[in-house]
Amino acid sequence: MEWLREDDRLFQNEKNGATWKLNACLGYSHASLFSVAQKYKESADTLTATAVRGEIMLDKAILPIAFLYRHVLELLIKDIIFTARRVEDEGNNYPQEHNLEILWPEAMRLLKKHYGKEAPKELDYMQPIIDDFHTHDPWSFSFRYPTDKKGNPTQGSFWKINLRNFYEVMNRVYSLLSSIAGDLSQKLDSMSYMQ
Repeated sequence: MEWLREDDRLFQNEKNGATWKLNACLGYSHASLFSVAQKYKESADTLTATAVRGEIMLDKAILPIAFLYRHVLELLIKDIIFTARRVEDEGNNYPQEHNLEILWPEAMRLLKKHYGKEAPKELDYMQPIIDDFHTHDPWSFSFRYPTDKKGNPTQGSFWKINLRNFYEVMNRVYSLLSSIAGDLSQKLDSMSYMQ
């Protein structure tokens, strides 16, 4: 095991040498909530595939996987709120909130307003997903910390998560919400072009 060295720094860019190809690019383009969600989704998918192949124990991988997918869901909902508010001329922001039971109703209100009767019926299938996450992780702490701010256990009583089901359902959620986010973004672009 190596110990920390005096000249160690985390955020460095190697310009020459054998590892320059391992320089990851941050901020190379304007980041949006949606683009950040895509990055977390890809990482969650990769970690899930690694666990399914048995390259890491499921019990060790499940907390980061669940956190990453929950964060994807939160970012997508915030992106929908942000874009829908702009399309519907209701502002240029999104709630600074982690609670999905607060975020989702606002997203649904905006989507119902925007799409009316044309709203995808699958939006109604989202509430049990929101409820599941709210039950197990209401404030985005349960998959990151063993206790909440008051010292209470965040993971409650023992329960199991089937990783394959979790992955498949989250992929369907992502397909639905990313399609809606893309549609809203196109409408916003068209509005900007028309002006």
